[in-house]
Amino acid sequence: MASKSLHYQGNYTFSKTEKVHEISCINFFQYCNFFYPKYLNIVWGNDKRYWKLPKYEKDGAELMQVNWLEVTGCIDNINIAKKTSYNIEFTMSLMTDAFGWSGSPVYLMAKWGDNTQWRKVNLTTDINVNNKMKSKAITITKGKGNNTDKIYFGLYEVWNKKWKRGLKIHFVNLTET
Repeated sequence: MASKSLHYQGNYTFSKTEKVHEISCINFFQYCNFFYPKYLNIVWGNDKRYWKLPKYEKDGAELMQVNWLEVTGCIDNINIAKKTSYNIEFTMSLMTDAFGWSGSPVYLMAKWGDNTQWRKVNLTTDINVNNKMKSKAITITKGKGNNTDKIYFGLYEVWNKKWKRGLKIHFVNLTET
């Protein structure tokens, strides 16, 4: 008998002509693509003990409790060839009952071709309780090699093994630079 996967598989495949929640960013004159949690892959996301997944497309995903945080996505088959660099930011907040983040830095990652970037974020100092915060952006430039038509990105805390609770992921923002 087949068992249901405990990991949530997001729907992140887009056609080249489809715009993924693209809007003009105020004051920047750039185009932004917003990727909501329904588009993301969330380890342990299909288990209600660990994550509260969004009901509606634009709702956030709320971390109930895990000791392995891994949220990833892939921008695939959209027209990313026109530009050679993009900023990627996660918009998140901590709930009032959040715990386990002290001494547990979160790492953001972006990969495009053979180019990979990492950025460390300390949620206890970089984010306010119940207020949305944008992570520091990762600027990813187009690399060479395989998969130059895809940009991979992720949010990780897999090294500390402490139980964590109360992170809410609102969306990921991809901005042309």
